[in-house]
Amino acid sequence: MPRETFQRELNQLVEEVVELGRDVESCLETMVEALQAQDAETARRQIGVDSRYKERGSEIDEECMVLQARQAPVARDLRLIYTVQAVTNHLVRSGTLCEHLCHAVAEMAEADRDPDLAATLSEMARAANGLFREGLDIFEQRDIDRARDLEAADDKVDLLYSEAMNLIVNPTNDMGGSPEWRVRAALMVHYLERIADHGVDVGGRTVFLVTGERMESAMRQYRERRVESDED
Repeated sequence: MPRETFQRELNQLVEEVVELGRDVESCLETMVEALQAQDAETARRQIGVDSRYKERGSEIDEECMVLQARQAPVARDLRLIYTVQAVTNHLVRSGTLCEHLCHAVAEMAEADRDPDLAATLSEMARAANGLFREGLDIFEQRDIDRARDLEAADDKVDLLYSEAMNLIVNPTNDMGGSPEWRVRAALMVHYLERIADHGVDVGGRTVFLVTGERMESAMRQYRERRVESDED
């Protein structure tokens, strides 16, 4: 019976993490909409969510510590608790970055913008949000095969990052936007890249949870199997 109770508590813990992740995902989707439409009012409605995410993250961390103190987790259980703590950290940080982005959208809504850079920012925001959502789905479903596709998706975000930074430093024409907006755009590009990275890391943590291997080791073995399969 104690073991069954412990398992129920672990399952509840995972559900709380996924629920937190879905709330952050909703915030990101709203941010993307506000960024695309330059809707300051919509962006302002998300300001303040960071403190809520941090509070919930602290509660999950405390539950993890209580579970370890009350039970005698085996290796697999410890791996789950460790993964829950790590994933929670990635989710909370993504929520913080989302609020930073909403601040930027709200404060720069009336600023002169470079249309090419604005379009690149919007595309990067959609891609970063997609990566975050994919990472959370992978964690919820334990679908590590999908985790191995995250690196390719992250490469697209990296290309958009480079494109955006090039437009910031070398605007294409006289429509380069105000200096204040371009400086803020540089910060937004960094925030979006980090959100995408958090999504990839959530997928990597899931690989560790399921296999006990780090993402790098799992990816190396996966590539080796693909090479051997192609040779056959």
